[in-house]
Amino acid sequence: MKKHILLMTLIAGLFASAWSLSIYDIQYTTSPGSDNTYPSLYAGKSVSTEGIVTAVDYKSGGFFISEAVAGPYSGLLVMDRRSDVQVGDRVRLSGLVLESFGMTTLQNITSLVILERNHPLPRPITLTTAQLSHAVEAEAYEGVYTRILSVSSTGKKSSANRLMVSDGTGVCSVLLGNFGSANSRSAGSTVTQFSSITGLVTFSFGEFSLNPVSNSDIETNQPVSVQSRSWGKIKSIYK
Repeated sequence: MKKHILLMTLIAGLFASAWSLSIYDIQYTTSPGSDNTYPSLYAGKSVSTEGIVTAVDYKSGGFFISEAVAGPYSGLLVMDRRSDVQVGDRVRLSGLVLESFGMTTLQNITSLVILERNHPLPRPITLTTAQLSHAVEAEAYEGVYTRILSVSSTGKKSSANRLMVSDGTGVCSVLLGNFGSANSRSAGSTVTQFSSITGLVTFSFGEFSLNPVSNSDIETNQPVSVQSRSWGKIKSIYK
């Protein structure tokens, strides 16, 4: 009888701890692993967590969730093609933690409950381009809702919709069009100055990149020539 009670207590304890895992718990690690991609300490284990959906329709098939306050280790990619999940949903879900091409993901989802619709998104954390260009530091922001400010493109957009930008601290990569709702192919073709770019941080081919979700995530500066012409017209009124 005592053995039975002990077993039930142990099972209940394991169940409770699984439900108490935060995204931070799943993502945080100080061990680089054998391939230097800092795999989750829970890799290969079934876990449960909660988060706010920050983006859907990712190119690899899935969506991103975040803790209520964006910060280091606060985001996670969920590899699941559920069309009923929307940005702003607060969800509780269970699945298997797996590393996918260097990114920690939650896959093989066994349960997903939408707890709330239209929940406010976390305020994107502001980083420098240098923070995203250094792999060791950028690792903490994998899957995190992020913003960079006052950046300039350092060259033309590549055929793979990859744009290199800098705020003066370093050069980082911005990947355009990785979300179904985004139509950012024109960004970077003529514009070179951006007041801000917001998106999700991903890792692929040995590089961290910022991925805008929609066109509204890319805010451009008005060209200086346009500003000058407008000012000239205003002054001409008083002549």
